[in-house]
Amino acid sequence: MYVRVKDPDTGHEFDLPDNHPHITKGLVQLVKTKHYPPAPVMRRPKHHVKLARRSAREPVTPPEVTAEVTDKENTHD
Repeated sequence: MYVRVKDPDTGHEFDLPDNHPHITKGLVQLVKTKHYPPAPVMRRPKHHVKLARRSAREPVTPPEVTAEVTDKENTHD
């Protein structure tokens, strides 16, 4: 039978045979059997992709913009 496991480093979930060495050595964690009961065939893996956060893509504070005020903008009609 195949059981669902999770790699603690990457977060990927996949099926392994229930007597696989990675399970017995503790290299992977068993996923809740309520959601994923043991199965006779392997299921599709679930890849965990860590998305980039906004702070990683652009600065938190916007760059300072110095606007020059011209005489035309200061005159009020």
